[in-house]
Amino acid sequence: DNIFHSLDSGEKWEGQLQGAGGPNSGDPAACINLTGRYYIGFIDNASGQSVAFSDDQGATWTTSKVANAPSGFGNLLDKNHLWVDRGPTSDYKGHVYDSWTTFGGSNDSQIGISVSTDNGVNWSSPQHISSGVNAGSHNQGVNIKCGPEGQVYVAWAIYDSWPSDEKAIGFAKSDDGGVTFQPAYRIINNIKGIRTSEVTPNHRVNSFPSMAVDLSNGPNRGAIYVVWANKGVPGVNQGPGSDLYVIKSTDEGVTWSTPVKINTDT
Repeated sequence: DNIFHSLDSGEKWEGQLQGAGGPNSGDPAACINLTGRYYIGFIDNASGQSVAFSDDQGATWTTSKVANAPSGFGNLLDKNHLWVDRGPTSDYKGHVYDSWTTFGGSNDSQIGISVSTDNGVNWSSPQHISSGVNAGSHNQGVNIKCGPEGQVYVAWAIYDSWPSDEKAIGFAKSDDGGVTFQPAYRIINNIKGIRTSEVTPNHRVNSFPSMAVDLSNGPNRGAIYVVWANKGVPGVNQGPGSDLYVIKSTDEGVTWSTPVKINTDT
C-alpha cells in the first residue's frame, strides 16, 4: 500500500510508495487508535488478510498476519474493512477488528472477522458471522464500527442472486469485544443497489453500506447510522437515477428507522 499523510491539516502531504506493508493485492483500509498507532489492513499477496501498523507516523511499519485464504486456486479473503475501538469508556478500548468476505472453502461467500487485543500484533482465529441472513448468492462490502460501550457493529451488502444489484443490508453485533456475535439479520430488505444496473459497462461501483456511530455525550449517543446508494425509493426501487439513503437505530440495532433520502436533487 502507498501511504501518505498530512501533519498540517491537509496543506502539504508526504509519504512513500508501497510504504505500508510493502507490495500486496489491494483493498487497503486505514484507522488510528487513541495512542496514535496507524493501521493499514489489506489483501496480502497470498490472498489472505494482513495488517501493518506504525508508531512513528508512517516512517516504519510492522506487518502481522491475520488470516489465510482457503486452499484452492482463486480463493481469497476479499473486500476487507478495518476498525479500532476508540470509545474512551469502552471496556474493549484499543481492540482492532478486521473483517472481509471469504471466497472458497466451507465458509464460501460469508463474512469473516478477527480481533486483536494486543494492538494488532496477534489476531484471533477467524469466525464467520453472516449465515443468519441466508444470502442467495453472497455477502460483500463489510463495514465495522464500535459503540460507546465497546459494542461491535458489522454491516454489509447482501446479494440474493448474481450478477445483480445489492438486495439487502446485513448486520451483526457483538457485546463482548468480538468474542461472540449475535445471529446476523437483515436490517433492511428489498433495496436495489447500483452494482450492475446504474452504470455503463466497465465501471466498478457498488452500494456497499457505510456506517457511523455517535460517540458523543449528546442526546443521540450510541445512535447507529447506515448509508447506501439506491435506485429509486427503497422498496419501490424504480426511477430515473440513484439516491443516497440513511437509516438510523437508537436501540443498538434492534430496530431501524424508515429510510431518508440525503441528497437534495429532484
